[in-house]
Parts: sequence; structure tokens; C-alpha cells
Amino acid sequence: MHFDDMNRRPRPTRRQPLARPPLSPALTLCLGILLVNGAVALWLLLLGRSLLPAGVPLQWWSGSTFVDHNSQHLTDYYSALHVISGAGLYFAARRVCPLWPLHKRLLMVIACSGVWEVVENTPWIIALFNDPGGPGVYRGDSIVNAFSDTAFVALGFIVAHHMPRWFIIGAGLMAEIGVAVVIHDGFVLGTARIILR
Repeated sequence: MHFDDMNRRPRPTRRQPLARPPLSPALTLCLGILLVNGAVALWLLLLGRSLLPAGVPLQWWSGSTFVDHNSQHLTDYYSALHVISGAGLYFAARRVCPLWPLHKRLLMVIACSGVWEVVENTPWIIALFNDPGGPGVYRGDSIVNAFSDTAFVALGFIVAHHMPRWFIIGAGLMAEIGVAVVIHDGFVLGTARIILR
């Protein structure tokens, strides 16, 4: 060792930043769901939507589309369409992000559902959904219904992950036909009505 080396002060070593352990998939998913639903709830509150249906008790099932509190309860005929949407988004997310783990794809689908809930409840879209000359009873979703819709989208995603594609396609077609027959609405009829308006 050289004499000068002995008299030199040792250089202080830089502290390495402590590496944060990655969040668990379950915690990431829970935080993401809270963030998406919180943003949707805030948007709906800003639009004047209530947490629960206005003027009537919250129901597990709302089967009529001719009351002004339709689409404000926990489940309705449109819940089946949200399940179909979730299944379709599962296949789209698997195609677009094949290397992502399942929980991140599910979170992306939940975020897409949240965006739809935001768009669906704008005054322009509400007016678009109400037929000209019809009863015009669709007033937008309650916050509880928006959360329920997103839960059904997540359910469709999970079912599509566990079931064969032929089953998902068949169940989706049956749900679409059933909703079309019972309430004269659905993806196909609703899209055609808007385009031909």
C-alpha cells in the first residue's frame, strides 16, 4: 500500500435506496378497484346522481324499464349485458396484453367499465338512450347501480377466464336474444336504434 493511500480519507459510500417490495396482486387489484370506483362515484356525484335510487327503496332486482328509477337498483336486465361486456373485454385484453398477469388485465377491464359508466351518465348519452316519442324514463344510473354494473363486468371476465370460448359465445348470444325479446333492447337493437335514429 502506498503511503499517500494511508493518509487519504475513505470516500463515503452512497446509500442504496431501499427497494420497496412489489405489491401483491390482490392488494394491487383492491387498490385499483377502489381508485376506479372512487373516480366513478365522484363523477356521478358531480352530475347530481344519488347513491341510491331516488324516492324508492333499493331493490335487488328491477324488471321494468318504464319507471324513472330503472337502472338505479342492484340488478336488472342490463346486468346480463354487462356480463357479456366483461367476457368480451377478457378476450380483448388477452389479445392486446398477452404478457400481463391476470390481475392486471382484470384491473384494465374494470377501468374500461369505469370509463363507460362515466360516459353513459353524461346528459348527451342519456338523451341518446331515450327514444324520441318514447316514455323517456332513463335518468341515468345511481352510484350503487354503477358499482353493480362494474361488478358484473368483472364477473363476465372471470367466467370467460374459466369457461371454454364456445360456452361464452353461446351464453352471450342467448343473453342478447333474451334481453332483446323481453325488453326490446340489447347491444344489437340498441346500436341499430341509435344508428337509424
